[in-house]
Amino acid sequence: MTTKEIVEAVVSYVRDENEKYAILIDGAWGSGKTYLYENYLVDAINSIESGKNGCKRNVYISLYGISSIDALSKQLLANYYIYVKGNGNKLIKKGLKPVAGLIGVVSSAFSFSVGPVKTDLTGALNKIQRLLNVKDMILCFDDLERCTIPINELFGLINNLVEHCNCKVILLADERNIGKTYANTNLEGKYLTVLSGNRKVVQYKKEAKKNETDSQDSEITVEEVKKLNEILYSENYLYKDIKEKVIGKTLFYYPNLDEVITDLINGNKKCKSLITDSQYKDYLIAHKDGIICAFSETDNRNLRIIKTWLLYFKKIFDRTTALFKKEKFYEDVLDEFVRYSIWVIGALKKNKKIMRSAMHGSRDLVFFEGNEYTHIHKYEFIDSWIKRDVWDEKDLTKACRDIIKRKEREEIDNPSRIQSIGVELGKLKNWLLMEDDQVKKALAGLEREITENKYAYYDYSNILITLLYLEEYKLYTGNIESIKNAMIDLIKLDKVYQEEDRFPQRFLSEAMRKKYYDLYTPIAEERKKRNREINNEEQEEADIYRNAQAFYEHCYKMEDYYCRHKSFTEYLIIERLYELINKSDNEGIYKIQDAFELVYHMGNLKDFYLADLECLMSMRKSILEDAIAEQRITRQIALNSLANFIKKALMLLGANENEL
Repeated sequence: MTTKEIVEAVVSYVRDENEKYAILIDGAWGSGKTYLYENYLVDAINSIESGKNGCKRNVYISLYGISSIDALSKQLLANYYIYVKGNGNKLIKKGLKPVAGLIGVVSSAFSFSVGPVKTDLTGALNKIQRLLNVKDMILCFDDLERCTIPINELFGLINNLVEHCNCKVILLADERNIGKTYANTNLEGKYLTVLSGNRKVVQYKKEAKKNETDSQDSEITVEEVKKLNEILYSENYLYKDIKEKVIGKTLFYYPNLDEVITDLINGNKKCKSLITDSQYKDYLIAHKDGIICAFSETDNRNLRIIKTWLLYFKKIFDRTTALFKKEKFYEDVLDEFVRYSIWVIGALKKNKKIMRSAMHGSRDLVFFEGNEYTHIHKYEFIDSWIKRDVWDEKDLTKACRDIIKRKEREEIDNPSRIQSIGVELGKLKNWLLMEDDQVKKALAGLEREITENKYAYYDYSNILITLLYLEEYKLYTGNIESIKNAMIDLIKLDKVYQEEDRFPQRFLSEAMRKKYYDLYTPIAEERKKRNREINNEEQEEADIYRNAQAFYEHCYKMEDYYCRHKSFTEYLIIERLYELINKSDNEGIYKIQDAFELVYHMGNLKDFYLADLECLMSMRKSILEDAIAEQRITRQIALNSLANFIKKALMLLGANENEL
């Protein structure tokens, strides 16, 4: 549920006098539940009138570290005087929070004890009510999963507050972890029980051999020890058994990334902006969509992680701006740094890995664990800065220059990029917020726009994923196969080559992932084939085979293009290249070799140019035959030099040396 939906549900709950239960706002750690309460729910609750008593009295208590009903009772009393009598809620309204230490001092000033805990907790409630008017209050208990009070005792108190004191109780928690705190107390004794039977703790279990099950049963990994301890001693199972008596409704808080990031950048009436530098703030607002997309790629809506990133990225922004603001591709440089830095902060805070997939030039290509379909460049200076707080200005400068060089080549590759002019795909980005008939109307419009060729190739993959999602939810009932065929037909008629933009690709199931690739693979192959045809047509016009220098200059411009498309030879007219070699002098042959070295320069050649293997073998064979037939010694040496370089490339591609 969004912030607006949560606020509406809480207001409805508080107003309804017949709802004699507590409500739980469930959300992952760091999702911003406390932020939601302080910045949105406090005002909404305080604005609700309560008959003769005026506004509802709203009291907030964090259960973090509270270990007994006695301690909770004292905390409730202390917070009552802070938030109700001492106008603590007015402090929150102004964006201020009562100092935690002050609450602790007030709490410790009360020395009463509720005595032994009884099942009905009547004594505890009576002692609390003698000191404060507990009726008609709205109590917010935060950090329920971090509370060490036995769950049945805590719920007994909450049940009495709801049923007998006419209180409204709002619980904030990560429901998956409720009761697990108890499993992490007195660990020594609990681990002894878990490890009974002389079980050996190992980091990893070896693969079991036949008839060796006994040795496997006597071993247990550290991770298994932790999980087994939680299963045995967690009160989460008890919580699930008794929750329905106390919690009448669970509201799952799923914060809107756009809303959260906007609040953190701009601030709101209660919470000041984290950003004081106007130039940095303007940049973040202007590039908010890209920031949201990067956090979505890491499946990250954690408020604390977003705050940490905003603070860390400030220096990256400042230094890049100071050094490269006047560069043409300044915005592109920052875009790459934004995305990778968000991946790094997400991996660090969520215990995920950024995995190496290949090497692209001097930089690694990587993907985020769990999102192996999207690859980006790795930047060491960002890792050093975020992980170790070490700043490397030289590496920043080198990274900026690498990106600028790459963008210059991409501009040469694709000087007049085709843009999508369709509108229906943009509407469907927010399909979850639309009514069913609106979604179906947009889908009909999307199908029409596809046949009218209103979408560039870079949107094709996004269209297919959107249709598959909507098909899964029974909102799209059309024929995706016919959409695929229409896309292929349009590609065949295209007059300019187009590139693919990678979108974050997430699937609801393995079946959906397979269907997507079954649909998209023939489209991608047709696009590659058409790009190659267009490229050859342009080569003929430019006549890159007129001499060796022209061929070298072309390879210099197109090096990155070939790398991204994972082939060099597929984009050459091999017959024309043979003609060029034959008519070139010795210097020209060495220049052609320089061109090959320019393209095949990386050590992990197999990751990029495996498709060239057969053509290179055939090419080397022909060059060697020409060298053998050649009578001129220096020309024979030149041809052998070219053949030897091709041999080195073939070995890096995995060819057997004995076959060369």
